[in-house]
Amino acid sequence: MKNKNLISLTLAFAFFILGCTGILLYIKQKAHFIEMTHTVFGLLFISFAIFHFSNNWNSVKSYSKDKNSGSIKKELIVASLIAGIILILSVTEVLEPVAEFGKIFAPKREPRPSQGINFQEKTTNDSTNGNSVTLILQKSDAAMSASLSVEVTDTTGKVLETLLAAEKKQIQKEEEEKQEGPPSNPSNLILTSKINQIAPFDIVVTADIKGLKQQVKCRVTSMEAGAKAFNLTESSPLKRAVITFK
Repeated sequence: MKNKNLISLTLAFAFFILGCTGILLYIKQKAHFIEMTHTVFGLLFISFAIFHFSNNWNSVKSYSKDKNSGSIKKELIVASLIAGIILILSVTEVLEPVAEFGKIFAPKREPRPSQGINFQEKTTNDSTNGNSVTLILQKSDAAMSASLSVEVTDTTGKVLETLLAAEKKQIQKEEEEKQEGPPSNPSNLILTSKINQIAPFDIVVTADIKGLKQQVKCRVTSMEAGAKAFNLTESSPLKRAVITFK
């Protein structure tokens, strides 16, 4: 059995399998066994290609350089330019429309059902004799990773009480590292606390987004039982903010 024939035939079979799985991946058929087969035969192709080049190195040199003058042939320059241009266009994502064109052949998938909104519940200041309040805070998409703090201030902005202190970033980081997969959205908060102040005052919620602090305020003029919504804008770090007095 000749090694040269074995290598050539193995490369031919590997090339055929790579072509088939490559087409399937191009049209977004990304089943695990297709990706695995493409990867394994890609490694096999590379391994045998090395042997192929080593066995045919003289032929490769004859394709690249003129035997008599030793000058580089035009074919090598043109092939290098084509490969280099395509590589640059791929790395810079200029060819993304070509690479993603196969999506039109992909089967239509039903959208995943919404998993709903999860809220983390916290209780603070429960040992005091103030008025009981509950805040429902839902973060915006841009502020999902932000830490929240809630304070009571007078109408001039002076802090009177802290209902919720911002979590330390190190603690947050450790908690995120413990989680497997995407976060379960602890960003939405139901805070139960007590306020020892007399209206009017402001409830100030601060969102710390990677060191950039954004605040939303709600002026409280009466502490009668009922609910009051924060006046939020599109740029607010919160999608929803409601305070309920008991």
